[in-house]
Amino acid sequence: MRAGFDFNMVGSLERNHLHDTLKWTARTVWGLLLCSILALVSAYIFSNHRAAVLLPFLFVLVIVAIAARYGVTVGILGSIVSALIFAHMLFAPVHSLMVDNTTERASLAWMVLGGIAIPYLITPGLRSKK
Repeated sequence: MRAGFDFNMVGSLERNHLHDTLKWTARTVWGLLLCSILALVSAYIFSNHRAAVLLPFLFVLVIVAIAARYGVTVGILGSIVSALIFAHMLFAPVHSLMVDNTTERASLAWMVLGGIAIPYLITPGLRSKK
């Protein structure tokens, strides 16, 4: 058995790196898709509800749960995408990203802030799960 450098090792390392990258990408996309679908369903259900302004505060729990499962990156992207969905579908004027009411705008801002900060605090590492 000879010690030294073997070109087959490079190919194996590159394959492992590619496999890990694809696995991370699939987990991130799946988590972001799940967060987006739940935001769409929640916005549709609560669109005519009086307490719709509280939905972003409650949705932080969903974002944190998904981030705990799929990684911090999903928490960050999920909170941003969810805020865009809520601004577009839930708050007046509907079908616009502009939000007229300052309370609703503040609710969205707190959701984004919580969706970014809380996953960093509760997950054991600052990196996304592998």
